[in-house]
This record gives sequence, structure tokens and C-alpha cells, in this order.
Amino acid sequence: MREARVPQDLLSGLNGPLAPIRARLSFGTERRLVVPSTQLLRGDALSPLLQRYARRFEVEPDRYLVSMWSQKYLATVIIPIMALAMLGGRALDAAIESTAVVLDDGGEPVALRVPCSFASDGKDTAASLLVSTHLAPCVAILSDWSGLSRKVLWGNAAHYLEWIIRQFPGGETPIALPAPMTDSIRYVEEDGIRTRRRKVCCLRDRVPGVEDCGSLCPERKMRTKS
Repeated sequence: MREARVPQDLLSGLNGPLAPIRARLSFGTERRLVVPSTQLLRGDALSPLLQRYARRFEVEPDRYLVSMWSQKYLATVIIPIMALAMLGGRALDAAIESTAVVLDDGGEPVALRVPCSFASDGKDTAASLLVSTHLAPCVAILSDWSGLSRKVLWGNAAHYLEWIIRQFPGGETPIALPAPMTDSIRYVEEDGIRTRRRKVCCLRDRVPGVEDCGSLCPERKMRTKS
């Protein structure tokens, strides 16, 4: 692939297992609601947004719902940003001030308005740059606003970051994730099978009608025995 001048030049590289990531990217005219991340993560914007998101589950917004919503937001940001960085060989300008998120009618993040430029850093610094300029302020805002543990939010972020890195050559496990999510994803032997597992439960199954995250859940085996 020729050197990309802008991230959009890399779309043709999103094929095979990576093809669904194209739907997570938004360019040009957009009929859906597009909100800059800095506006979306303000307290006065989060309250009505989470109220709207809660209606699809017929619940009131609480920290469990915030965790599940954060998974949608973090996946929408982390997966496209890291995929384009890995394809382009350079980090993207992923600062929270540089991104905008597309929302569906229910308040769920579904696509990213990708930054229009690359950073000067190479792809090896893409994850740490994403953490320092976007994920750290995002986690702080959501935790302070909802009372949800930052460990839960960092675990949510680690799940998507570790997964997308593994989709590229050289992404063998275990992957050294940047702090503060270093040990958030682990690989354990269970019944003779190597199993990928979170260190801290994401709490999503506390939302009525929502299942846990399968073998990834650190509390599932304990819950099954009880």
C-alpha cells in the first residue's frame, strides 16, 4: 500500500476480518447526529444522552448502564483509530479534541469522524498516544460523573485495544498494554483451554436483559457455581 497522506487513504486496507471497521468510520455528509467528543462527554450532555440510551433497556441510568455505554463509545474510538494507525504505520491525532462521534437515535455511539491528520509519531506509540490524549480524559470524566470505578472503564478500553492489536502481524499474545491498563486482559488455562479474560468485571450483566461477556468475564465461573 502506498504511503497514506490522510487516514481516508487507508480504507482499502480494511478488508477481510477488518472490513466491518469501515462501518465505524464516517466521512462527508452525515444524516445521523455527529457530536464532538469534548461536547459529548460533558455532564450537561451526558445526562439526557444516557436517559435516551436507558430507554431501550427500560431502566433508569445508573453506573452499570454507563459501563455498557462506555463500551460502545470506546469501541467506536479505539478500533478505527488503532486499525488506521497499524495500517498506516503512523499514529493518528487521536486527541479528544480532534474526534467526533456519530450517534444513533437511541444515543449509542456507532461511528467515528476520524481525525484528518497523522501525528509525527510512529505506530509503536499509537496506543500510548491514544491513552494520554483521549482515553485518560474520557475515563476520568465518565468515572467522576457516574461514580463508576476507573478500573472498570480501563478494563473496557483494554478489551478493545488488545483485540485490535492482535488482528495485525506481530500482535501475538500476551500484548503489553500501556498503563493504566497493563494487566487488564489476561490469558489463563481453564479446563485445558487457553482463555482470554478480563481482570475486572464490566458489570454489563447488571443491566436487565443483558448477558455477561462469556468466558471473558472474571466472575462467570464463580457465578455459575453459586
